[in-house]
Amino acid sequence: MNKEKKFGQRRNRTADTGIFSPLLYRLSYLTTSSKDYTYLFCTRNMSIKNLIKKIFYLIIIFSLNIGASAREEYHWTYNLEKGRKQYAAKMYKDAYDSMKMALKKNPESYEAANVLAEISLMNKDMYAAEKYFLLSLEINDAQPRIHTSMGNIDEYFQRDDSAMIHYNKSVSLNPDNPEALINLARIHYKKNMIPEAEKYFKQCYDLGITKSEAIYNRAEELRKKNPSRAAIEFKKALEVNPAHIKAYIGLADAYRQTGEYDRAVTILEELKRNKPDYHLTYIYLGNIYYNNKPDMKRRKYFINLSIKNYEQALKLDPQNTDVYFQLSEIYKLIGERDRSAELELKGQEMLKNEKWSAPY
Repeated sequence: MNKEKKFGQRRNRTADTGIFSPLLYRLSYLTTSSKDYTYLFCTRNMSIKNLIKKIFYLIIIFSLNIGASAREEYHWTYNLEKGRKQYAAKMYKDAYDSMKMALKKNPESYEAANVLAEISLMNKDMYAAEKYFLLSLEINDAQPRIHTSMGNIDEYFQRDDSAMIHYNKSVSLNPDNPEALINLARIHYKKNMIPEAEKYFKQCYDLGITKSEAIYNRAEELRKKNPSRAAIEFKKALEVNPAHIKAYIGLADAYRQTGEYDRAVTILEELKRNKPDYHLTYIYLGNIYYNNKPDMKRRKYFINLSIKNYEQALKLDPQNTDVYFQLSEIYKLIGERDRSAELELKGQEMLKNEKWSAPY
């Protein structure tokens, strides 16, 4: 009898060591009878009934742990952080699913909406991108970068008035953002509001020229020897100063040297949109389009593009004799001899005038 009592008065090691949770500590006494103490993990005096009880208690504890993990995963921030990591790892499909779940759990998560919009842009789904950007701005209107992105979408759909509202809002939120400034310059040029366009273009140029000039000079040193490396540096210059005209020209020439004519055209067309009154852009484009030698079915298309750009160059700079002769040659090639002769005669007259007006 004493022996049994001595056994029953043993200390509860579960409580002493703290190995298990407080819940487990309390459960360890649930099988205690009034006469002796039977511990949860002690096989002494264990009956089938008690064994079933103990297994049941273990199942409860395990279920509580699983439930806590499930509650953590159910919280929207779990999906948001998971989506961010997937997006950073370029796992865009998985990131899209995670952000959709985060937004479903928390409709106020503008961060999730932004990532969904960015992935939609990658997939060229402009309507989905617009939906998520607008949702994000409805939740938090103080996002200059998102106003810029929404302005770009408005431009894509040719809603210039709406685009201008977003660009103005972006600049008001962040006056030192070069991307927002160049966008405002471009949209004012499109609306033929020249003084305002020039103001924003100059503001963008002045803001970034100190940084971009140093990068541009480094790129110029590389252009002849290593045009691929030069292209990387020219792009860096344009990132800090999208109004740096010489960087556009340098980048286009670097692409031309490496045979990447499509990229050269893309960067010059971008310059043309941002600064449509810069005549040299049209001359460079006219030259590239004319010297592009695709299959004959597309040859006529590129020749027409070349003519269009050279004609615009003449409107902007009527004193450029080289353009007259170049255009004359192209018109002669396509059989328009009258126009060709007219341009050649005009060019020769201008050369004579230059000769007579030259100082001795």
